[in-house]
Amino acid sequence: MVDEIRMTNVLLQTLDGCSTRTFAYPCGDTTAGDSSYIDDIKDIFPAARGVEGSISRIEEVDLYNTDTYVINSQSGDALIGLVKQAMSQNGLVVFLFQGVGGGHSLNVSLEAHRQLLQFLKQQEGHLWIAPMIDISAHVSNYQTEGNGT
Repeated sequence: MVDEIRMTNVLLQTLDGCSTRTFAYPCGDTTAGDSSYIDDIKDIFPAARGVEGSISRIEEVDLYNTDTYVINSQSGDALIGLVKQAMSQNGLVVFLFQGVGGGHSLNVSLEAHRQLLQFLKQQEGHLWIAPMIDISAHVSNYQTEGNGT
């Protein structure tokens, strides 16, 4: 499994030129056979996304199994509610969208997605929206130095 991950990472680097990226466990599965491969990927990726839905404060984030809400048919109000909860807790909320507007078994409607995006735009100065690679660097710095900004 780890050899395949390394090989795929090299292939992706030839396509996009990026030498650092985060990982998403396939279907949230962190094992190959009966063995966990979490420790084996720590030298390849700075962080990996899991599929356990919860909101974590920066000091609680597990960079190698970052909590993520798998989005499947939730309403816009439900998605906005999760963002509001994260804001009130000063926590991290990560969404996994595999399909927007149909055509996928894990799907969110265009309307719900649009509602979420409009809310996020309205909150632009009050929260930070970033790619997982940027978030993982910030969390790692905070957890190492103890003083994120």
